[in-house]
Amino acid sequence: MERARAIVDGYTPLKVTLRQVMYRLAAEGVLPHAPPMYRQLSSQLAQARREDRFPDLIDTVREVHVPPA
Repeated sequence: MERARAIVDGYTPLKVTLRQVMYRLAAEGVLPHAPPMYRQLSSQLAQARREDRFPDLIDTVREVHVPPA
């Protein structure tokens, strides 16, 4: 989580996508480049963003219509 935050902060004032963060983490060897890891990272960062513990990411493809229950 801390390395992901450092990556996002490193792009300030620009915003980055989850995919960019995942690729950087995989390139650095922090996480394996695998679909389960991407889904897990997505879930963890989404929860942290909902709790205001992680900066916002951009998503140019999807839009959330219903917040999680």
